[in-house]
Amino acid sequence: MITSDSLFYLRFPREDCDALLAEGIEDFYEVKAGDRIDWRELKEWMADRQDWIFGWIGYDARRSLEHFEQEDLESSNSSLVFLFVPINLFKIEGSHVEVVKGEWREEFEPWLSIEPTESNASIRLTPRFTFDEYQAHFTQLQRQIALGNIYEVNYCVPFQAKAHLTDAPAIWKRIYSQTEAPFSAYAQYNAHHVLCASPERYLRREGNRVISQPIKGTIRRGDSNEEDEQLREHLRQSKKERSENVMIVDLVRNDLSRCANRSSVKVDELYGVHTFSTVHHLISTVSCEVEPSVSWVDLIQATFPMGSMTGAPKVSAMQLIGRHELMERGIYSGSIGYIEPSGDFDFNVVIRSVQYDGDSAMVSCHVGGAITAQSNAEDEYQECLLKAKAVLSALLG
Repeated sequence: MITSDSLFYLRFPREDCDALLAEGIEDFYEVKAGDRIDWRELKEWMADRQDWIFGWIGYDARRSLEHFEQEDLESSNSSLVFLFVPINLFKIEGSHVEVVKGEWREEFEPWLSIEPTESNASIRLTPRFTFDEYQAHFTQLQRQIALGNIYEVNYCVPFQAKAHLTDAPAIWKRIYSQTEAPFSAYAQYNAHHVLCASPERYLRREGNRVISQPIKGTIRRGDSNEEDEQLREHLRQSKKERSENVMIVDLVRNDLSRCANRSSVKVDELYGVHTFSTVHHLISTVSCEVEPSVSWVDLIQATFPMGSMTGAPKVSAMQLIGRHELMERGIYSGSIGYIEPSGDFDFNVVIRSVQYDGDSAMVSCHVGGAITAQSNAEDEYQECLLKAKAVLSALLG
């Protein structure tokens, strides 16, 4: 097992490799949980480093973007922002390794295979809400929709257990083997680990083009090819799911327009049905063009947190989330990714994930779903359990 102050393994879609492995800290920028982000300072730090940067930004960076009333939420110990320039960086394609910087060592060999290995873990996470408690909050949030205060809100259920994870990479590989999610990541900084099997992209930049691909709409896989196709078609035609999706697409279009060149924001795909190992998702793609001077920090300030994890209108939805959820989301609903020396970047949405705090021996997993006027509490709760299934089962060994 690698002992390092930081290690990120990102299995994102790239033409030149299957995965990026970044290890060791050459330089870093960190904002502790509970602190506020100095956006000017962060922008200056990044501008001075023409190098690869990896890291995460947690959901509660929202408090440095908007003013929120005092919230009675259990705090998260994960860093609000953690960005680092790695000492070692490798592009991995099958068993081939390209050394981008640093030196390949024998201890990195396990990351050449993503085949699941045996794990001694047997950890059962339990939801912090009973269904009755979930339904009570659901009813109050739906009433806010009926009053016209919001149109949609992403409400999350936390699962937790006290336990030590001695083989977190092995558990991540098991989660990945069950999902093969295209924006999966294993991220570790000191005692904090994120085991992420995300299917969702938050933001990608290629040259002057920026895209966002929000997910709204989920249904299980079928037990046969015929049933699977029926479920795909049901998802594609569902008025409820399409309504959720288009509301977030409009929100993303509005967010991107804050940085985009005039009249460049467009919807490249609407209501696309994408199939994964355990579920089908309704995914849309929104893009825009930006000037070269627009930085990663500028785009974060304009679009974070991502609309698929908040609701609409965004600020009102976040205020209600803060009143009705039990604990801070930490890195969940935030983003993990990388920035290239050219300024191009790719960041995911941290969902379908386990967070492990080695200092407190706390293992947690949040699962969320959108509540709209058409939603049903039982259906939404079951959707949460469906989304959590692969992650929770991987912890049971």
